[in-house]
Amino acid sequence: MANASSNDAASADARCTCTPYRPGAQFKPFEWVQGDRLGDSSQQSQAAFLNDARDVVQGAQTLIQLLGWDEDRRDAASSDADPAPLFDACQRNSLQRLLSATLGLLHARIEVQCEALTG
Repeated sequence: MANASSNDAASADARCTCTPYRPGAQFKPFEWVQGDRLGDSSQQSQAAFLNDARDVVQGAQTLIQLLGWDEDRRDAASSDADPAPLFDACQRNSLQRLLSATLGLLHARIEVQCEALTG
């Protein structure tokens, strides 16, 4: 069964004609909010959430860059002398789904935080 889904993912990847997302701007890492310097526990909790969200965003950006770099290696691997890509189509699709799920969970937490501030 795993082999069949792997083959399906590989054939879907081969049919995909979309251009991968490549951010144009250089990503600047975030600075952490020092929660222990904040007054009340609500601010400390919000600072902890913001630090977690920043880590997720930074990790997602790094993974996007890694996937782009790996796709460039795949495209350049026209001979045995060129380095092979690190990820096969199944692994690449799995990492893209991981990104989507992670950012979706982060989005949900952001919405909860926003509703708490406005509600």
